[in-house]
Amino acid sequence: MKKFSTVLTSAVVSLALFALAAPVFAQASAKKMVVNVASTFPPDSPQDKGLQKFKSLVTERSGGKIDVLIHAANAMGDERQTFELLSTGSVEYGAIGSNDISTFFPKYAVAEVPYVFTNVDQFWKYWNGDAGKQIADMIEKEKGVRTVGVILRGARYMTANRPIKTVADVKGLKIRLPPVKAWTKAWESVGALPVTVAFGEVYMALKTGAVEAQENPPETILNYKFYEAQKYLIATKHIYSAARIQASMKWFNTLSKTDQDLLTKAMAEGVAFANTLTKNGDAEYVKQLVEKGMTLIEVDTVAFQKAVAPAVEAFAKAEWDAAYFAKVRAIK
Repeated sequence: MKKFSTVLTSAVVSLALFALAAPVFAQASAKKMVVNVASTFPPDSPQDKGLQKFKSLVTERSGGKIDVLIHAANAMGDERQTFELLSTGSVEYGAIGSNDISTFFPKYAVAEVPYVFTNVDQFWKYWNGDAGKQIADMIEKEKGVRTVGVILRGARYMTANRPIKTVADVKGLKIRLPPVKAWTKAWESVGALPVTVAFGEVYMALKTGAVEAQENPPETILNYKFYEAQKYLIATKHIYSAARIQASMKWFNTLSKTDQDLLTKAMAEGVAFANTLTKNGDAEYVKQLVEKGMTLIEVDTVAFQKAVAPAVEAFAKAEWDAAYFAKVRAIK
């Protein structure tokens, strides 16, 4: 009986000690921060590799106290949905293109319009210069979303199932475009028949013939396997596209300065890494697309630029902030 009493007493003491310790364990567990990244880019893309680099650095430098979860390929929504999640503080980071600008700041959606920029240098002068800072500051002030990094996606190429060698060949072409009014006007002006299709449905739309053509940077054409549904790769190089990494300030402002600094530095390094992959990326991705059976067609980009210029100018006068457009046009 005495032995049973001793065992019972020990069990009671152990339970009491566990109960006292439980809050400590809970506090330790609560200290682990989970950072979600809603990415509209696919696994193994340059953008994803940059985010994976960010994740690795954060895990290492935080000693495992910060866990980064990357939700790739629109898993948490398309560009607009991702931006709205960021604005409301429902997700920590997002990786998108420029849909937020064309949707919520259409008067300033100037940078990604056919032939406004014609080379990579102009692209970086914009995003690293005063005009890029102006739009980034506007978005942060009005929507609470900070642009923390820009990754070059590359020049946008057209793909089609019939050869497009001149501007005249575009006439009657059913081309998928995102819902960006300036893009629609530009392509309509040279006789194309733009069709709006959600990005996640583009592959099947091409496969079934619902649309004949689409346009995207070569890395996107490769990663989403559009080469399986399209024969020709046309080097129109009509837009130089950006991938932008953004942070929700509703979330970021709740962090300690130590955590803010750690995350900011790691993201800068991840973005820099991604840009090393895309620096000469178009040539590499085009090579891979040709190896997969696509036929590359080089076109006279100056002729295409001249052809869409009147439509772009008319759209600028009607829709864009004149001073901002002038600032962007001054970039050489």
